[in-house]
Amino acid sequence: MKIVRDPIHGYIEISDEVLPIVSSPFFQRLRYISQTALAYMVYPGMRHTRFEHSLGAMHLAKEFLNFISFEKKVDFINEDYKTLVSVSALLHDVGHLAFSHTFESALQVAKEVYGLNVEYYGKETHVKFGLRLIEKYSYMFDKLGKNSNISDPVKFLLHVIGSNPKTEEERFASKIISNFIDADRGDYLLRDSYYAGVDYGSYDIERLKRVLVYVDDKIAVLKKAIPIVEQFLLARMYMFENVYFHSVVGMYNAILSHAIADLLLKEKIDLQDIERITDYRIMSLIEETEYRDPILFREGYKRIKKDITQECFSKIDKNELIELMRETKGKVIYYEFFDAPYSEANEAVYIYDGEKVSQLSRFSSIITSIKELQKGIIVYHKSMEDKVKKYEEILKSC
Repeated sequence: MKIVRDPIHGYIEISDEVLPIVSSPFFQRLRYISQTALAYMVYPGMRHTRFEHSLGAMHLAKEFLNFISFEKKVDFINEDYKTLVSVSALLHDVGHLAFSHTFESALQVAKEVYGLNVEYYGKETHVKFGLRLIEKYSYMFDKLGKNSNISDPVKFLLHVIGSNPKTEEERFASKIISNFIDADRGDYLLRDSYYAGVDYGSYDIERLKRVLVYVDDKIAVLKKAIPIVEQFLLARMYMFENVYFHSVVGMYNAILSHAIADLLLKEKIDLQDIERITDYRIMSLIEETEYRDPILFREGYKRIKKDITQECFSKIDKNELIELMRETKGKVIYYEFFDAPYSEANEAVYIYDGEKVSQLSRFSSIITSIKELQKGIIVYHKSMEDKVKKYEEILKSC
């Protein structure tokens, strides 16, 4: 086994079984995919990558499996199954392209603003690309879980990472890596908070590990640990409000998305060769474009200082702004932030009181007060001040 020293979790163990996957070029490329795109324009320490986040998610998945308790005996949990689930967590982001979610935004801009026929599946775009890579390198996974109930480990990975579980084993694994409380969010809240130099994303991970229980086909939290759940969900909300949705972070990621869309329009990026689409490659291409100064040196672009929130959305004509983006070729940009920190519409955090499982809202008045987060910003090149005066006046009076 290899041991990696990690600032968030201490030591992360990589078994001899998993080491060839971590060492392979298709996973190593995540070293060159930034976790939070251009957030370092505001939080200089946020230079971390999808590589260490993926190792952290793998570690937490294994930890959750080691600590979780079971109301009834579950036959399929053994060491090989744990390895397979932890590899699912390891590979959950393997399909991310340069600058992570900002590249997905660039695909959206290229398709919806400039009419380019590109593959875009919303926030699931990196998942779709990741599934292709797993199929391409399927020979690396076909011996995983050999002493578990899983007969086809590649299919298991595809179903779990693709959020399309077919069996109890797959459903359980899916809940470990993709849920309101999961190995993915569990790692990125702590990691992003650490590198941003803020405390918004902090929560008691050691306590959380020890209060999980699998009951009635659900992963639940013991009732006595409700404050830990509240802390976790509020940490996520605060990170979105203060870091991910910071207006200046959004501004530079919006500019970057238009720069990448411009490269796509000019056929400088080959989407069939996704393994070569790293931050370094994209940045080297941007250096030769008009987007060089704003993205490298924070020069040339401004934003209307008042964000678009609440009733102000009804005062702004989004279609008009999209047309202005198209007309000015990205010298005026409308960018919208949206997230639902917690909702029980389709899924929920479950609480176990020793007798039955109930949704968190039954116990927590704090959580029921969490609302959707939504705001918009208008960004413009300094040569376009006349074009945005109208919107500045609207927002001043809103």
